[in-house]
Amino acid sequence: MQSNDDLENFATNLQFLCGFYSSISEVCRRLEINRQQFNRYLNGKAFPSFKNLKKICDFFGVESEEIVELPAVFQSRVSPPDTVNAQQAIPRNLANIILPLLKSPSQGLERYEGYYYRYFYSFGFPGFIFRSFVKIYKSDDIYYMKHIERSSGKNPMLGARLTIKYHGLVFLLADRLFLVESEPELNSTVSETILTPSYRPNNPYLSGLMICASSCSAHQPGAARTMFEYLGKNIDVRKAMKKCDLFHHTDDSIPKNIRQAIGNVITPEEFTFHPPRG
Repeated sequence: MQSNDDLENFATNLQFLCGFYSSISEVCRRLEINRQQFNRYLNGKAFPSFKNLKKICDFFGVESEEIVELPAVFQSRVSPPDTVNAQQAIPRNLANIILPLLKSPSQGLERYEGYYYRYFYSFGFPGFIFRSFVKIYKSDDIYYMKHIERSSGKNPMLGARLTIKYHGLVFLLADRLFLVESEPELNSTVSETILTPSYRPNNPYLSGLMICASSCSAHQPGAARTMFEYLGKNIDVRKAMKKCDLFHHTDDSIPKNIRQAIGNVITPEEFTFHPPRG
């Protein structure tokens, strides 16, 4: 049996935690708790069962003893600091590796600045290939990327028109490009791509592997081969974007050499997934 103070503190603290999300509906959906019942928790009219309390605490990353603390104490415990020192925000050993990579003169990355087409089999639309659009650029001595996936909606099998924008970081380590990106609006996945440069003359391709969880409701993790095709530093962006879409794997709009290269086939002798040969 919870005291009136615990009930009141819980309601106030729960309201505070929900403020970190876009809506109460989103929280209820992700918790799989009925909205009407959840409103009773928020209004201090009911205290959750042990099962629902554990579900709520696990979701928000707090302990059951903490969520009934005085609101002032609880909020000071869980609130993000106004300013976070980068060295404190990342575990020290990891910071010692990553931060110098981002803050260094980025030797070797200059040659990768510019625009690219990116090819890979879609995680959400089996049998279809994305030709998406990527920009790698430098700002304040750090290299970033912008990535846009789009579907024109021309194919009725794929539903309505779709545009998804990603932002990320790029760094070079042991002669490999590492790209870490996220989709800020849905905030549902983080993906990583590792690219292997080609040193053959006039070869516009970078080959690699990407891993992510699909942006559909299942969030199924997956890995796929990918190819980046360099377009240049000064291009007609609008014209290039018009060629980005989802294509069936038999569509000749995707060059045959790329379709073959990004095929996610593994032989019994390989045992592990490797990048395509550019």
